Amino acid sequence: MKHALAAFKAAGEETRFRAIRILVEAKADLCACEIIDILMKPQYTISKALGALVDASLVDERREGRMMFYSLVRGPVNDEVFKAVASAEAVAALKADSKRLAARLAQRKDGVCVDCG
Repeated sequence: MKHALAAFKAAGEETRFRAIRILVEAKADLCACEIIDILMKPQYTISKALGALVDASLVDERREGRMMFYSLVRGPVNDEVFKAVASAEAVAALKADSKRLAARLAQRKDGVCVDCG
């Protein structure tokens, strides 16, 4: 139960909620610069939010050279969090995030962000 409370608490902040939502929608790892561009928040804010999600074991991070990638950590509790986030009403900000996500994914070359390398 402790993990469930921590997971839902971590997802309850706006930037973290939006980051989870785009990771769910992307169905792929996203690099830090893609998340920063999609959420239109300063690098520090995104790094802090992603760090909290990593600490809550909702998101995993991996480094490839200079690039940092983020992915969802699957599991029974986490999947319930992801399902709840994905089912939330798509308000204007979330719709805009979805549009920016689609645009960023379209810019990828061979499935990888070209802006970070």
